[in-house]
Amino acid sequence: MTEQAAAGVEIDADPALAPIRALCAGSVERRTEGVKNYILMPGLRFMVRGAPRQVDALLCLNHGNPSYPTKLFLAERIDGCGLNWNETAYILARSWHTWSWKDVSPNQRPIEILAGHLKAFK
Repeated sequence: MTEQAAAGVEIDADPALAPIRALCAGSVERRTEGVKNYILMPGLRFMVRGAPRQVDALLCLNHGNPSYPTKLFLAERIDGCGLNWNETAYILARSWHTWSWKDVSPNQRPIEILAGHLKAFK
């Protein structure tokens, strides 16, 4: 096991992450904490009601709740979107914010999971 794997960090050349890497300013990494699997996305660039934003983000691929099987966490709340920001979580030694946005299936490619969550900002 590498030092990175022992620390729960896996920097990987997984081609499934290439579309996500294209949207981020920093190095995209797979991370684990406990039994949950994440994709850390520093400087994720996306549109919020037609305006560009850049925010650090964390995509949980196996949240474990049947209605919320995946979750997208952001480093900051984005107000003015009419979203129910209902949770602040401490994950990977950092505080993250998320909103109530359900039924994004884990049985998709990571970029499709991310796109499903980003629909909230259209």
